[in-house]
Amino acid sequence: MSAKPESFTASEPVRFYFDPPKPVKAKRGAGVKSLLVRCPSTSRLTDTGQTIDEKLWPDAKVKNQKVTCNHCGSVHNWAKKDVVLGRPLR
Repeated sequence: MSAKPESFTASEPVRFYFDPPKPVKAKRGAGVKSLLVRCPSTSRLTDTGQTIDEKLWPDAKVKNQKVTCNHCGSVHNWAKKDVVLGRPLR
């Protein structure tokens, strides 16, 4: 008794366990930006974890804030003048 392999057709593409996960697209508005500040030690941008609509940024009032830098590990103080608006992170 021999088993015949059956043909397989699927409407969705076949994924195997070794395929990398597909990236999830951020479902945010087109004008939403992340607040990024530059590390004084490494000159690299660090995400503050905050977002804002780009249209609201000119009128926004920001008090002095603190962020733990992902690059050097120290705590940096930042104000509105230090912010660079960037793409929102997931």
